[in-house]
Amino acid sequence: MDARYMVFGFTRTGKTTFAAALWHQVDSEEIPTVLTKGKHAGQFAYVAEISEAWAEGFEVERTTVTQVENIRINLLDSGSASKVALEFDDLSGETFEQAFATRLCPEKFVELVKGARGMLLFVSADRHNDDAVTILDAFDAEEDETQAVADPNDWDGTKTPLQVQLVDLLQCLQRAPFSMVPMRVAVIVSAWDLVPQDETDPARWLEKRYPLLSQYLGNSEGATDVRIYGVSAQGGKLSKKGNGPGPDRERLLATMPASKRVKVVGPETTEHDITRPLMWLAGLETAS
Repeated sequence: MDARYMVFGFTRTGKTTFAAALWHQVDSEEIPTVLTKGKHAGQFAYVAEISEAWAEGFEVERTTVTQVENIRINLLDSGSASKVALEFDDLSGETFEQAFATRLCPEKFVELVKGARGMLLFVSADRHNDDAVTILDAFDAEEDETQAVADPNDWDGTKTPLQVQLVDLLQCLQRAPFSMVPMRVAVIVSAWDLVPQDETDPARWLEKRYPLLSQYLGNSEGATDVRIYGVSAQGGKLSKKGNGPGPDRERLLATMPASKRVKVVGPETTEHDITRPLMWLAGLETAS
């Protein structure tokens, strides 16, 4: 089997750091991982660059809209000889946010969705959902006679609650021109090290922090199966390479090998193996 899996997520949800940590683990072979590095061809300077920054204990700088680096990381399950290709189309994430506001996206993203066998969906414990408005607020606004009349044309998509944007775009993927086939979805709650210590269940965390998204994934015809994972791919607060060491760099560099900085929580996981969620996503847990 040679299958492609797409990465989906907005800005600041940890996709770049995840890619850097994943590449470091499979390239360095410092620790055993259930999936190993597959064959690669072409230019991989960017993924090597972000992986090096990660290993040196610096913040992995995400791409910008004008510097989009599309990454394909090929992985191999040695037990079944199955190949898994993880595709990070638009690592910056701005394409997804702009698509919500403009209803436009690149044609290459349409093709990526059509060819995907599953989805790695990113949300971050370090990014607020901003979903503070409820139906009760709407009732209060109607009763407030002093409130100015809103202009229906004065709409800012960026102020829409994050989980509303996510659910809207996931629904769009099931319609033309995408026509996404039903697929497995592995949700990655990044920056899991920032979650309070008494919260140990990523699925429960998603239910509490992103209830709309959690309910949608649990009832959507587009998702055949869903698993939630908590992943700390960085392990602490760092700074950009040009700004000197961050507050946690010394502690992280003391963790040897560097691959053990990664922490993974969820069903059928091992503590440091960042490829575990991908193993499940590809349906290979019982294949090895």
